[in-house]
Amino acid sequence: MMIVVTKLHIPQPRTSLVTRTRLIQRLHEGLDRTLTLVTAPAGYGKTTLLSEWANTLKCPVAWVSMDSGDNDRIRFWAHTIASLKQACPAFNAESVLRFAAEDSDSFIAALINGLHRLSQTIILIWDDFHHIKDPAILKGIIYLLERMPNHIHLYIASRTIPPFSLSRIRAGTGLVRLGVSDLRFLPEETSLFFTMCGKINLSEEEAATVQEKTEGWATAMRLLVLSLHEQADPASLVSMLTGTERDISDYFFEEVLSRQPEKIQQFLLKTSVLDRMTGELCMSVTGMSESKLYLQHLDQLNLFLVPLDEQREWYRYHHLFQQFLTAQLQRREPKQWNALQIAAGKWFEENGCPHEAVDHYLAGAGYEEALMLLEAIAPELLVYEWTTLYKWLNDIPVSLLSARPMLFLTKLASQYMSGRVEEATDVYWQAVRWLEKGADNLPPHQSKTLHAGLAFLAAFRTFLDRDFDYAVQYSEEYVSIHPEGDFFIGFGGDKDGWHPVWDIYVSDDSITLAKQILTPLISIWSETRNVYFVAHLCIDFGKLQYECNRLDEAEKYMRRANDIGKSYDNPCLATVSALWLARIATVQGDEKNATAIVKQLSEQPALKANPHLSGKIALFQAMLGKKQGEEEAWNQWLISSGLRFQDEIPLSMINEYAFLASLLAEEEQIEESIALTDRLFFIAIQAGRKSDRIRLLVYKSLFLSLQGNAEKSMTILEEALALAWPEGYIRTFIDEGIRLRKLLDQYLALRQKQHHRSVRKVPLTYVKQLLRLFPRIEGVTGEMITIEGNMPILTAKEKCVLHLMEKGLSNKELASQLNISLATVKTHINNIYGKLQVKSRLQALERANTLQLF
Repeated sequence: MMIVVTKLHIPQPRTSLVTRTRLIQRLHEGLDRTLTLVTAPAGYGKTTLLSEWANTLKCPVAWVSMDSGDNDRIRFWAHTIASLKQACPAFNAESVLRFAAEDSDSFIAALINGLHRLSQTIILIWDDFHHIKDPAILKGIIYLLERMPNHIHLYIASRTIPPFSLSRIRAGTGLVRLGVSDLRFLPEETSLFFTMCGKINLSEEEAATVQEKTEGWATAMRLLVLSLHEQADPASLVSMLTGTERDISDYFFEEVLSRQPEKIQQFLLKTSVLDRMTGELCMSVTGMSESKLYLQHLDQLNLFLVPLDEQREWYRYHHLFQQFLTAQLQRREPKQWNALQIAAGKWFEENGCPHEAVDHYLAGAGYEEALMLLEAIAPELLVYEWTTLYKWLNDIPVSLLSARPMLFLTKLASQYMSGRVEEATDVYWQAVRWLEKGADNLPPHQSKTLHAGLAFLAAFRTFLDRDFDYAVQYSEEYVSIHPEGDFFIGFGGDKDGWHPVWDIYVSDDSITLAKQILTPLISIWSETRNVYFVAHLCIDFGKLQYECNRLDEAEKYMRRANDIGKSYDNPCLATVSALWLARIATVQGDEKNATAIVKQLSEQPALKANPHLSGKIALFQAMLGKKQGEEEAWNQWLISSGLRFQDEIPLSMINEYAFLASLLAEEEQIEESIALTDRLFFIAIQAGRKSDRIRLLVYKSLFLSLQGNAEKSMTILEEALALAWPEGYIRTFIDEGIRLRKLLDQYLALRQKQHHRSVRKVPLTYVKQLLRLFPRIEGVTGEMITIEGNMPILTAKEKCVLHLMEKGLSNKELASQLNISLATVKTHINNIYGKLQVKSRLQALERANTLQLF
């Protein structure tokens, strides 16, 4: 994603500004609110006011100047995140951007979490927000505002009121609003403006008249100052202030323009096609070798030129002045318009700014130039900037696109990926019907390409929509037409090989469904060149085999995926499959091999630099450490991950937050672990992920048991079993180890003694099957480990206290050793007594020895 750094520059106010103290104070009120909204038509000084105020602040200020190109969800948020990073280097931008291609809520959730991890007050300013109309962006902003951390304050400057509801913010007194009536110059401010900016002393009556006729419009007063001839009578010019704002501005802009030398007039008109400009660019567009000097001259004249960087290399015209100039150019020299736009496009293309190049080519009807450039950059744009790509391709005549089937298909893909699902569906069926009618004037090879491409896009769209039966059907159609299967290989994938498809696993939804879908899909795609999708399917099938406890088959498919990932340099697929191989090795008892795999991964520089993949490796290391009882390993992960139970939770991070819940339980924060598990369970239901629902119910059952709520623990465990047994889930239970085995032992005993009425009719044969598959601890029998059918489950901290009790440490010594309070020590000991059903230290130690808890 290309960041235009000049958009992040806070405009520097002129030294001769009138300081508007009353408005500065209103902006300061926003430091106690969520949102400050500054709305007024062009020319009322919104940008000037905010930039002047921002330069008075001691806290970090992130600024983004919006334009119409920011109506792309990824582009909008990427620039916002870049501005936050620039203002506050401690902001972890990479951890947020890893969610860029996910659904909007997940991405904004990651942004909110990142903002929560900052401690200082931060101001975020969106200038020229009226350009933003994309529904997905507006929805994300609402989500952000409703969850904004208290130390983050958003300021929006716009010509119109933003098209989203402000009722909740207003109701919570979270809104400061400045409108036209606030921004209008008062008579005393008007007088001061003319004194400072025009060296003109107006009487009170003249100032009041100017204020009344301009209605306090800053631009009109600025134009009036520029229009004053030396020795001019201010009173006579007041009489010219008649008509609407547009009449006033056009009159005075014409006056200002006509007073410039002819070369400067030509320079102004020709460069009006540029939204930002530098001397070299202006020379390329206008052919004037003095372009840099002209820019400096206009800057010195303060002629509606806005610097975009500290070095004053990049500029833009004031928006109203640019509108006036472009209208004059099209009226006076309409034939030059397209040539100037294409010249600008070529300069931007040659200087590594393809986005602006395409914008200028299209504005100048340079469709061939635009198409050639789009063919080169479309694969990169398909990673994130689907909306921008679709908008560009949609501006190109259909007759030109139809001669390039791959670009037509790219347009259709970007249309769907940018959220225009219904429109994309209509275009898809129009193309299908056109092909059925013979596709007039389309050569046979292009017709075949289009037919195959439509089937490919349908296959991937239905897969992304989890309509897997249709995914199989369209995959068969695609490969039958185009056996090579090499269209759009890796389309939408980032530089590390991640793709939105890689987050979709059929096995997450249902084991039964995965068995029905994955076998034909692997068969269909295995003979094609789309090796990345084959590797992903192999990982999915390996997960299925793993859950069914067919570990050799699981290893076989994971190894195949790993070989593809390594051979075709796809770090994402290689890493994910390697971590699964390590997991399989762990449950097979080969922890040495598992440790070696993870060590090799963690030492790769490329993976260390990738927050997405290094996060997956760190999570596995922590999980392995927890399994091995290495408290330091999971404590290190807790610190480095920065996760908190009250975070907003992206869908793709269910695994991380589920592990966090288990660690909270180990730290005896049971209420928090249960609350987090309940939130995760709701997300899993919304996403239709059955495997996660079962796993989270298992976790909750364990947490309730730790809490001493045996009855509810059994009820939740039964709910998990009821979901799992029809499809034969196994490893979800077995991987939880001895603690869950004890709960299953208890559940079985209660059912057999009819002490627990089974509401969900879970077959006991399934429970017994699971129990047989648990590794047995030598010397421990089912009868021996139970106390009224229940094996006591101690937390890691309680086990530590018990060990120190065995060594004879007093309560005070325990507190000192563990660096906790005496009251906390007593709480741990009382919990131990309760779980072991004893009343003294001696009894506790005897019972612990009997149950082999040491």
